[in-house]
Amino acid sequence: MKTLLTTLLCLLLCSGAFADQRTTVLQEQTTLGKAPATLPFIDGSNDAAYEKQANSLIRETATKLAKEVGNGAVISYEVKLNRPSLVSLLLTATNGAKTAYQGLNIDLTTGAEFTVLDFFVDKDEVRENLKANKGEYDNVLFAEEGFLLRADKHGAYSEFVPYTKVLSHMRIGEAGRLMQIAKLTSAAAGKTLIMDEPGLIAIKLDSNPSTGYGWQLATTSPAVAKVGSSFTIPRQEEERVGVPGTEITFLNIAQPGTYTIKMDYKRPWEKLTLDSVSFTVVVK
Repeated sequence: MKTLLTTLLCLLLCSGAFADQRTTVLQEQTTLGKAPATLPFIDGSNDAAYEKQANSLIRETATKLAKEVGNGAVISYEVKLNRPSLVSLLLTATNGAKTAYQGLNIDLTTGAEFTVLDFFVDKDEVRENLKANKGEYDNVLFAEEGFLLRADKHGAYSEFVPYTKVLSHMRIGEAGRLMQIAKLTSAAAGKTLIMDEPGLIAIKLDSNPSTGYGWQLATTSPAVAKVGSSFTIPRQEEERVGVPGTEITFLNIAQPGTYTIKMDYKRPWEKLTLDSVSFTVVVK
């Protein structure tokens, strides 16, 4: 029995059973030169090499930050974002009245830093909201619900911009890694989704684009917008053409309120609707 339980646990740990779990961030008491430091230490991720690279990056960044405030620096940290493969950290170095800050956005699938451009398209609206020149987003720290910004190098991240401000420019293929997304199917018809705040909804519905039909958003509220879609077919049918599959429509609910979401299955050039799905969304 003990052998069986051990085998089952190993299978779970080596499978996708923990795919949705947050990254484990341990606390490490160490020194950087002569500076006492309380540092984050990432453990238990899927790739040991990338994990080692990420922990080295944390230590290197903290060492450089300590030098900014001089001898006697004390280093601490806060976890600002924690996702299954993404962690954002705020490192702080203090020495008397002098304090320096450095944000670190780490992608555990590469062991390196990630940037705004990994998740959002570089558009004027994105730059304006994040106060960046084209391609320059060095002073952006990712947090649970939005971006933290600062005006000066090593200054405090004193401004907050919610992700919803630039959600229409998100790279939808990466959305699930960063955003908390409400996932719905046709079973949601006639029911109510309660959301604690504005955000993304992914609606998965049967579809066959080869017929010309697709799911169209029929809701006209300015607070509800389609921001992307994708289509998948069963793996065993991947080599066949024209087979039905699943269409995933991403909707952004931009502000609090009560909305009736209606999706129509139709051809864009026809009035005839073959199917409809509607449900209510209440955003607090």
